[in-house]
Order: sequence, then structure tokens, then C-alpha cells
Amino acid sequence: MNVRGKMKMKLITTLLGVILVSSVAFSQNFYLGVGTSSDVQGTSCGSCHTANNIAAQYPFYDTWKLTKHAQAYDSLKSRLSYSCLQCHTTGWDTSVVNGGADEYVKKDTSKQGYVITDSAGFARTKNVQCEDCHGPMGNANGTLNTEYHFGYLTGTGTNVPDYSAQVCGKCHSGYNPFYEEWLQSKHAQSTSGSAAFAASNKSCARCHVAQNFVAYMKNPSTYKDTILVTGSAMQPLTCVACHSPHNAQYVAQLRADVTPNAVICDKCHYAQMDSVNVNATPHEQSGLALSGDPLFGYRYAGYKYDNSAHKWAATERCINCHVNMSPNPDGSNNFGHTFEPRVQACEGCHADYAASVNIADSAKMFDYRGVQTTTDSLMNILQAKLNNASSADSATFSFKAANYNLLAVQADGSQGIHNTRLIQELLRSSIASFTPTGVADEKNNIPAAFELSQNYPNPFNPTTTIKFSLPVSSNVKIIIYNSIGQEVQTLVNQHYSPGSYTVQWNANNLASGVYLYRIEAKNFSLVKKMVLLK
Repeated sequence: MNVRGKMKMKLITTLLGVILVSSVAFSQNFYLGVGTSSDVQGTSCGSCHTANNIAAQYPFYDTWKLTKHAQAYDSLKSRLSYSCLQCHTTGWDTSVVNGGADEYVKKDTSKQGYVITDSAGFARTKNVQCEDCHGPMGNANGTLNTEYHFGYLTGTGTNVPDYSAQVCGKCHSGYNPFYEEWLQSKHAQSTSGSAAFAASNKSCARCHVAQNFVAYMKNPSTYKDTILVTGSAMQPLTCVACHSPHNAQYVAQLRADVTPNAVICDKCHYAQMDSVNVNATPHEQSGLALSGDPLFGYRYAGYKYDNSAHKWAATERCINCHVNMSPNPDGSNNFGHTFEPRVQACEGCHADYAASVNIADSAKMFDYRGVQTTTDSLMNILQAKLNNASSADSATFSFKAANYNLLAVQADGSQGIHNTRLIQELLRSSIASFTPTGVADEKNNIPAAFELSQNYPNPFNPTTTIKFSLPVSSNVKIIIYNSIGQEVQTLVNQHYSPGSYTVQWNANNLASGVYLYRIEAKNFSLVKKMVLLK
């Protein structure tokens, strides 16, 4: 029996088996293939979806043909084995006869592991085409199934746009674990999938629902707070929310650039604000913090708010650290789609990172030079001040401004990493600028003299607290030295109002021994010893 005869027999056998099981078989669709822009009579995607054809408003073919999907087989065919074909061709399904690529090849022991048995059929279905994601669009006789096709366009009938991550995950998994990583990410839990969520959070939908995000990227003004889908139809931020299957205009087929002014993450992680309103609760502040945007936090007069190097060094912004594609410690592939920051990104710029941070400790692996410890300490000090506020205090601008800054830093979520200088200065200026009137005899609590207290605990391992007092406003510098006088770290270098303050020092990555800490404030200086004992 020749190949065509075998194909006919396979088709007849399959159809008989399916008919015995279910009448649904009569609605089975067949793969037409993407075709080309020169095709006629609407028998392929390429025959209509071009800029100069009947579906000119949807020129998907023109942009798709420039993507890696369009070359998924052609560019790698010399390296592909039979098992690879299921992800590098269209319609691969060995359990059914419907014109998919699997019907035009057979497994073989030759160099490539397969032999093409029908050149025309395989040429029609090679590469990752439209129908591989949208489903087969044809009838058994090679004509377009118009009911199915237009049901897709209108969102009615049996075929509607599929925004689920599983569409991409059927290939982008395993060896290339994009899908598995995405499942671990917060993007995968970005929506509750309920009608109640959509109804009560219209302005949130564009950043929590895949369908809304795609529409918002195309037309921000129209889809800023429009609900497109509800209930079980809602998809979280899946692959197609950020990556366009049809367009390779930007790197990785993202829907926006990764340059500082248009990074796709900023579309949601950069609060759209016209001004700082201390009566409001700040939301999504990470982009503002990283950029050193003037709208990040309330800035007090008389204070200098500098930015850290991340503002300029992160050339691809969030992507530099949160989509870091360095290998995992066990040698397995990592494609950065958990979106959790990785220390490998830090090590690329900070040569002393591995020696300064215990990367095995998940709670401290980003506490480079005690940045997060210091930020946490400042947040605790400010929170304690706010907690001591009276009901009258809470209505004052002074309280609201300080509270707003604390909330902004919390909403940033990096514990100072995104922009250390700016974040810590916002906290310090808030601490210095707000004093709760509810504290009894506050005036009597102003220290009478400069003082540097003995650290506690002492000896310590690995964190200790240093307290100092100021009778007048002053710039304060506290420097840590080792036992031979070498500078280890500048722990504090900021302006403070009169009062008593505490700062924490984390010596997690230093050796046991004697260390010195020195304070400099106006004309006052003092040195004390402390012992790190591990």
C-alpha cells in the first residue's frame, strides 16, 4: 500500500473509532496551514491577514512571518530530532487525523531521526503557525470553516481567543521551563478570576487580567478601566499578556520596549501619578523608586535626596535583575520567569558580593553591605514614632507626610535595594521631621549633650544596635573599622534633628573579632569597641 493509501486507511480507521465514541467527531476541524500573502480565496491565514488584503485591519501575517515562530523549523531543521518536531511544527497530534504535521513524517533511524513522507503536506504545516495556537480553522475538504473562524473573532460559538499560559506551556516547558517558572510567580496569581473582582476593581483589571492588559497596551485611554471578561474567562498575567505571538518589534516579542523610558514592567509597576497626595495610600512604587522619580515619597524642604547607581546602571530596569537568566546552582536551566531577583545579577556589578552576603540565607541574600538591615531599622524607628502619635497627631500634615513615606517605602518592597540613598533619606527625613505630641514632656526628652552609647548586645552575632543622642540638629556619620583601623562600612551619613536614635549593624559576612565604631557630629566625635563573636 502506498503512502497515500496508508493515509486514507488511517483517516478511515480514526474516523470510525471516533464516530463510535461520540458524535462530536463531526465538528472536527482540519489544519489549512498559514499559506502566503499570494494565496487566494481565503483558504489560509496568509491569504487574508496582510496589510494589502481583505483583513487589512488585522495584518497578523505580515508581522508573524518576522518572528522566531515563523522559523521554528526552518532555522533549526538540521539539529531537530523526531521528538523535537511536535514543538517546531503545526498541528502535531498523533492521536487524530486532521492534517497536522505528524501525518507527513515518520520516525526513522536516519541521521535526523525522521523522514518526510509528504513534502507538500509538511511544507504546509512546518514551523509554528497561527493554527498551532488558535486551533485548526479548516474543513476536511480544505476550505475555511467560517462558523468556527468568525466565532473566534466575535468571541461567540465554540472558538474564542485563548489567553491561557497552557497554550505556550505545551512547548515552553521542560528543557526550557518558562511555563513551570511562571506557575511559581505572582503573575500566575494576579487575579482571583471572579466576577466580583472585576466589578469592584475596574481600574485594577488592566494589570491583573491578561485580556485587559493586552487591550490596554493597544489602547490605554479606552481600556484603562474597562472590564472585558469576568468569572472563569479571566486569565491572570499569562505569557501572551507580556509577549505578542504576532509581533517581533521588540526583544523577546514583548509588547513594549525594555529601555528605561518604556519598559513593559513599568506599565503596571510604575504608579501613574500627577502629584504626591499624602492623604492617599501609595501603590506600585517600585518603578518610581528605581527611577528616583520626584513623585516617589514626600520630599521635605532642606534635605538632599540623592539617587543610587541602580537608577542608571539598570539599563533594562526591572529585567536586569528580575528576569535574570543565569543557570541554577544545580546546573539546570533558569529563564527568569519566576520574576524573583537573583544574586547572579548583583554579582555582575558588585565584585565583592559573594564575600559580603550570605547567599545561602534567603532572608539575607540581598542585604548587601547591610542595606536592607539599615532600611528595616529606619522603618522600625519611623513606625514606632507613628505608633506613638495621638489622635490629634494623626490629623496633621506632619503625621500624614511621614506616614506616606513609610507606606511608599513599603509599597516599593525592595527594603532599599532599588534606590538605597533615596529610600533611606526619605525615612531619615521623616523621622527627623515628625515628633508625636502625644509623648509626655517631649521637650524634656531632648538630650542635653552628644552621646554615643555602647552597642547592645555586646558581644553580638551577627546583628547589634548602636544608639546615639543629639542635643542639636547635625549631620551624623558613624563609621565601622576593623581592629587595625581599616574602614569596614559607613553605617550612617545623614542629617538628624535633636533626639535619640538607634541604628542596626549586620556583620553577617565578617570574621569574629574586635571592631570599632566612631561617631562624628558637629564638633563631637567618639570611638567605642564592640566584639563580634561567632
